[in-house]
Amino acid sequence: MTSVDTICQRRKSLAPPPGVDIVEQINGSFGRWQLRTILLIFLCKIPTAWFMACIIYTAPYPQRGELVCHPASWNGSHQVEGRSSMLHSRNTDRLFSVQVCNAYAQSLSQTFVRHYGQTWNATTSTQETLPCKKVEHITAYKSLITQFDLICSRRVLVAVTQSFHALGALLGGLLAHQALRHISPRRLMLLGMLGQIFCGNLTGLVDTYQLHIYFRCLTSLCCTVMYTAGHLILTDITSGKARILVITLSELFWSIGLVLLPAISIYFDNWSHLYVAISSSLIVLVWLHRWITDAPRWLLRQKRVEPALRMLLESATHNNRMVPLTLDVQLTVYAAELSAQPKSIYCQIWDKETKRRQLIYIHFIWGCAQVLYNIILLMIRSLGEAQVHVNTAALGFAEMVGVFVGLYFILYTRRYWRWAGNLMIIAGLCTYLVWLLPETDRNSRRVGLELIFWMLLKFANSASIAVLTTCTGEMVSPGKRVLLMLSVVSFGRLCLVFSPLLSTLTVVHRLLPITIIATVGWVYGIAMRFLNRYYWNTEQLQVGQVPTPNTYRRNSAVILRRCSTASSDVSGYSNELIRNFEQNVAVSIADLWHINFNTIHECDSLAEVNEAAVKPHSSMHSI
Repeated sequence: MTSVDTICQRRKSLAPPPGVDIVEQINGSFGRWQLRTILLIFLCKIPTAWFMACIIYTAPYPQRGELVCHPASWNGSHQVEGRSSMLHSRNTDRLFSVQVCNAYAQSLSQTFVRHYGQTWNATTSTQETLPCKKVEHITAYKSLITQFDLICSRRVLVAVTQSFHALGALLGGLLAHQALRHISPRRLMLLGMLGQIFCGNLTGLVDTYQLHIYFRCLTSLCCTVMYTAGHLILTDITSGKARILVITLSELFWSIGLVLLPAISIYFDNWSHLYVAISSSLIVLVWLHRWITDAPRWLLRQKRVEPALRMLLESATHNNRMVPLTLDVQLTVYAAELSAQPKSIYCQIWDKETKRRQLIYIHFIWGCAQVLYNIILLMIRSLGEAQVHVNTAALGFAEMVGVFVGLYFILYTRRYWRWAGNLMIIAGLCTYLVWLLPETDRNSRRVGLELIFWMLLKFANSASIAVLTTCTGEMVSPGKRVLLMLSVVSFGRLCLVFSPLLSTLTVVHRLLPITIIATVGWVYGIAMRFLNRYYWNTEQLQVGQVPTPNTYRRNSAVILRRCSTASSDVSGYSNELIRNFEQNVAVSIADLWHINFNTIHECDSLAEVNEAAVKPHSSMHSI
């Protein structure tokens, strides 16, 4: 046999199985070539997470002694001499009982008489308050609150900045979906990086609040465009279980970004410098962008066969894969098939192929999960500025653990919707126990106890998001999965636009927001259990009872005895062949148990055995 015949025989034996296209045949499910691109796209999520969560450090709650109230009827000429007294009687924040937005008339009168020996000329009663004409900020850290005076009636504007960030994410997702019809994912990623660098720096350098929220929205839009294009590349160059692992573990780098953010923020004493540092970090990723590959199926869909061929040859070289001799012809045919496929429209996901009730459930679940993810980070500011670095890192670690738990649900359980829903229900109900904590000062011990409940919610919600991100597409046919994911993610971001306003409810009671969040959590956990009735992992076998050693010996002996004595074909072989056959035969644990309950007929039980035994016997004759 010549070398050419050997090559032809190997190529025939390596023909792709049914359902595997030429791109997957060349790339494989995962390899060294994919790993390089995957890691670089994962790194892009870290600055995006920084920009999303930096509100924790750019707008911290004021601490005691940082705010001084000057009421409208106060004589401004005496404010310098009386500052030491006012620091004691009128400085405050939400952690203390004294209001900074209004000054008590009685307190002002007593202070004035004590320092100036005159009677306070006020007609108001001692129970009334005077509005502050000006609130002076005395703090070493220059934050958004001090820059734009976001206190009292303007306090809600802190939440509005995060709402504009969510609005940018909503618009960015829709823009990326439309742009990907004409711009390649790799080029769109680069445009998103450059836009985030430019708009992000302007977000930190502007001196008006209106421009700040405008550029924050634009920066969020660029962030979303960048990682949406990257997500398309990830799903295009991987397949099978590797794709599940990549999509799920991509959420892990959001958590890594949260853990690293406190380490970055401690080097800056100005919110503007923090924005500039976060946005400028993408310059490194722009330089690394040259090693990010494009999506080969997108290129073929645009009938760009030559770049796709060059990319697949590079993939085969790095992954040591074999390529067909007619690869260019096959790519041309496949490109024609992709371009001829009809384009799906949004209304098709509501065509009752999937029950509309289930689609409503999944939209509701996505909205609740996104709200919890965002508001938990935003509310960590309420635990106090002294522990904010430790608290943020703790939430990041809780999110990491949740991602791995969600990955376990996906890979090794049959009903991952039910398990994720149960975890969310338990976390939501347990969070109500926060009301049982004793009312003490906001010291480290009190903050630590309250942090436990925030971490529990973060952990359960992260596991649920891992399941949602990976398994939502299974509800519809493959041609509709992109539109379904666009729909549910857009609905979740729409809910995010209004969710930051929940943080303002701390003026009613500081535990009211976490109570609402816990309620939303267990409610959407119940909705996930409803989906469990229709979708589960049928490939994952149910775990049976573990047999004892005596049961194993007894049942395996029965199977071997029936196999060895009832088949005349097997008995006709040599003793060595029969002995090797008995050593190599294996059954599942479920079949091992069924021997006690189901009568195994000799003709049925030996059909599979004879088939396994004939194969090596025929191969020996051919030799």
